[in-house]
Amino acid sequence: MSTTTVSKKHAVPSAGTSGVNFLRVLNSESIKFRTLMSTKLLLVLTFVAIVGVGVLSALVRWNVVNQMVTVGRQGHTMTAKQAIESFPPGQGFDLYNLPNAGLNIGILIMGSLAVLFIASEYATGMIRSTMNAAPGRLSTFGAKAVVLIVVSYVLSIVAGIVTFLLASPMFTNFGVDLGWSTDGVLYSVVTGGLYVSGVALIGLSLGTLLKNPAGGITVLVGIMFVLPFAGQFLTFAPGDFWKYVPQYLPSEAGGRFLSIGHADGILDPWAGGLVFLGYVILFMVPALIALKKRDV
Repeated sequence: MSTTTVSKKHAVPSAGTSGVNFLRVLNSESIKFRTLMSTKLLLVLTFVAIVGVGVLSALVRWNVVNQMVTVGRQGHTMTAKQAIESFPPGQGFDLYNLPNAGLNIGILIMGSLAVLFIASEYATGMIRSTMNAAPGRLSTFGAKAVVLIVVSYVLSIVAGIVTFLLASPMFTNFGVDLGWSTDGVLYSVVTGGLYVSGVALIGLSLGTLLKNPAGGITVLVGIMFVLPFAGQFLTFAPGDFWKYVPQYLPSEAGGRFLSIGHADGILDPWAGGLVFLGYVILFMVPALIALKKRDV
């Protein structure tokens, strides 16, 4: 009887642990994301929707300013610049923020897509294969986060640039010269991408925590779109304290992050960005803990 000895150098590693590293996990998650035709179609439609809503929003601003200038020409002295400056900061008539005019639709769709990116795996049971292939678990979340951040950021920036190129010529007849050198334009493009990426991370965290696509999307919509309306009722509460609470909600703080300049009684842009970042961390930390500790 002969005995065959297998050298440790040539021993076959146990399944699920051979050559696993973050780059391979990232490549795997990237393949999952980009190979679905429905995802590609959704991204194209999202781009079209952001640009379309942005141009329509710019048209609404143009119409309002045009009416104010027309009335001014009939009896009151008012230029387009004065009409634009007559609106309080944050009311949606800041022309430097035109690249982000349609950003809300991007927030809704990319946030929902982020929820589905992981919650759908829980719903189908595919998450077991995913976790077996990457036993570290947190690397899977990190890889999904990187994919979502890159896609959300690039999509938002490109859509913002196209929106500005289409919308800015509307205001040339008012003598308003809008260009990339206009204060706040480039800032709004860059921060718009960061804002959508942050919402995508919140969506990914909700999908991880709830493990249910419908539940995660519902909570995300409630946080980003319903909660601001509810917060407005706080302004009717007695006392000045409640009047300032709504601006600390995620969508309000994020919206302020997209703005420039100081306004009394309103968060500065850097403060709004920090508050929004705090919400991203607030959702991510429990999601990471749950992913690490609980059974799949």
